[in-house]
Amino acid sequence: MADVYPVRFPDQLRQHLRALRKRHDLTQAQIGALVGVSQARIAEIEANPGLVNFEQLMKLLSVLGVSLTLQEEAAAPVATRPPAAKTSKPKATKPQPKAISRQPEVKPASRRTLVARPKKGSW
Repeated sequence: MADVYPVRFPDQLRQHLRALRKRHDLTQAQIGALVGVSQARIAEIEANPGLVNFEQLMKLLSVLGVSLTLQEEAAAPVATRPPAAKTSKPKATKPQPKAISRQPEVKPASRRTLVARPKKGSW
């Protein structure tokens, strides 16, 4: 039976890519040559696979001897399920009072009265 590598988060893909490369005893430079990119690009892909070009990712997976498969899960987690259709009327709720934001009180630095001075040279 073929191995399965479930990926739900970019960090998991990062771990799988590195492990698959090492399983094939390939360095980043060697796999880069097979894919047609530099060793630095392979390092970038392994460090942050969420930003990789999809075409490059597919080529990299092919070189590693794995493929990308989309599989529908039996029950989606609550956070990702679409909202259920509402059949009953929404309950009437009391309007919430709006929060009143008070501005801080500004106190003058001194008790002197400010007097407008004439512009220089206007005497």
